Amino acid sequence: MTGTETTTTAAAVALEAKLAQATDPLLQLSFLNELIAGYVYTRPERAKLLLARLKDLLSTTSSSESDFYYWLLLGNLENQEYDDQKALASFQRAVARVDDHGDIAEKIEVYLDYLGILVNLERMDLAREYYDRSLRLLESYSSDRLRSRALCRLGYFYLHDHGFAKATPKFLEALGLLNGGTFELNTKDHYFYTLAQTGLGTLWIRPDSEEKAANAFRSAIARCETIGMNARIPWIKLNLANVLADSEEYGNEAEEIFRSIINSGANGSKAAMLAAYTNLGTYLNEKNKSADEIKPLLDEAEAIYQKLEHPKKETLVSIEMTRAQLFLDEEDYASAIQKLQDTLEIVEQAKDPDNLVLNGYAAELCQSLAKSYAAIEAYELAYYHQRNADYFLDIHYELQDAKRQEEFAARFEAEAREKERESLQLRASQLQLRALRAQMNPHFLYNALNSIQSFITTNDASTASKYLAKFAMLMRRSLEYTNREYITLEDEMEFLQDYLDINCHLRFDGKLTHLVEIAGELEEDIIGVPTMILQPYVENAIEHGLRNRPRGHISVIFHSIPDDDDNIIAIVTDDGIGRAKVAEMQANDVTRPYHQSRGTEITRSRLELLTDDPQNRVLIEDLFHEDGTAAGTKVTVRIPLADVLPRRGR
Repeated sequence: MTGTETTTTAAAVALEAKLAQATDPLLQLSFLNELIAGYVYTRPERAKLLLARLKDLLSTTSSSESDFYYWLLLGNLENQEYDDQKALASFQRAVARVDDHGDIAEKIEVYLDYLGILVNLERMDLAREYYDRSLRLLESYSSDRLRSRALCRLGYFYLHDHGFAKATPKFLEALGLLNGGTFELNTKDHYFYTLAQTGLGTLWIRPDSEEKAANAFRSAIARCETIGMNARIPWIKLNLANVLADSEEYGNEAEEIFRSIINSGANGSKAAMLAAYTNLGTYLNEKNKSADEIKPLLDEAEAIYQKLEHPKKETLVSIEMTRAQLFLDEEDYASAIQKLQDTLEIVEQAKDPDNLVLNGYAAELCQSLAKSYAAIEAYELAYYHQRNADYFLDIHYELQDAKRQEEFAARFEAEAREKERESLQLRASQLQLRALRAQMNPHFLYNALNSIQSFITTNDASTASKYLAKFAMLMRRSLEYTNREYITLEDEMEFLQDYLDINCHLRFDGKLTHLVEIAGELEEDIIGVPTMILQPYVENAIEHGLRNRPRGHISVIFHSIPDDDDNIIAIVTDDGIGRAKVAEMQANDVTRPYHQSRGTEITRSRLELLTDDPQNRVLIEDLFHEDGTAAGTKVTVRIPLADVLPRRGR
């Protein structure tokens, strides 16, 4: 037993002991979650028993966190058992629960697992949507563990879209993080290690890099054996054996691997057993081994095939073609012809004219029939089947060409999506930087520092120290937020409060009143909003509405939106001179310094980029007294939300 396996097993034993002694339901939930998370990959039967216990326990508690985690664990277990449809349903429930109750790291974990099954089912558009969600959340939550998983998933996106050159560095980067030592690997991390190695092995299956492919598969197998992830071993071994089977040097090793899968019962996987029997029979036939050795393998393969719920016709055709070849090798042409015709009928019964593999098999079957009839001098039938072979071969080449075009189109679309994403991210970053540069009006900075200097020169050191500290903290926050796309609503409110407080005492001699608050129920410490998104509108109110008034009032009120969990409303109201008066003053007084509101323009552009619904994001209204005179300005901003809640302890 290796050191890693010993450590993993010891940790599980310790957790089992704690679970046995725990009486507190919440502690039991915690221990169950942790145990099942490992057993999903190593002890599926034990995982099933504990999942049943977890489900019963959840029915007696109100733990929404464990509720979503139950569905995540169940989905991962079903995924390990290669039951994609069941796994999909479980992951969908996990996503629904985590969207309501999960923290940011939990959402990333669920989304990355969910998109994995979506890729398996080739639902790529939805998979990319959840990858983008994960990526946005990762920008607010730094985690080498979750980033390694995201990179691994991205590698499989490229693999699916035939972007092999881009897939390789993603898998290597994921492995670099997993091997980097910045976090202790848990069982799921080891699972992602095997995914990355298997991805590399798949990429390297080509004539000039079989050795690299074999080594990648060997690394994945070794890690599975070390951790006890037995469910994955047969499939990775099949990949390895198929690579080695084409090599004269490693042919014997390929046979040994196929037999090891069979001898182990493929760890309960009928599909893997079927592939092992079929591939071994084909391999031995190519090596001219005796029919007595090959036939039992094919019989076992067909018996397993008949028991599968959704078997692929391609597999049965492959088995029957090998049987036909055995008859041909023995020059038993009558039996060969009968077997070939029966097999061709299986292809026709499949009624799948666009199936590339089946059309290729049909061409091979007709070619073999032509040769068989020629061997018994039935030349007319030989000619007939040769023409059919040419017909199916033409279809095969047409389908092959269409597939290549689809691959090129998929690659082009993937490249276009990536360039568009990169372009949007670059533009968003540029806008954010421009916004933060334009954030602080130089007049505000000058007046604030000048007022602090005035306090110092008048020996009011206490006031000078107080507002110098506030001013320094404000500057520090603005610099800190430069590299963050989202901050909590709580941080945004504190920033606005400090900004208004400094303006009140350092520019308006205490005659500016202000209010920053939440109307209704919003979790300001959890909700994330774009960085310093409202400051330009508050600054606008000061510079345009209140600058020439002896006193004034500004309020910033945040509201939830009924039936909308993706946005909130912020209303910035001032009792200033109004936009019409400002326009008049600017038109008539060319000596008045004109404050160009670049910040609000950039902020509007940022809001458009950060949402799928850019319309009606900012509404500006003029306010009036009953006598028709200006009463100020009201700005309503619809702000998109993100999750910035840090990871909860579990």
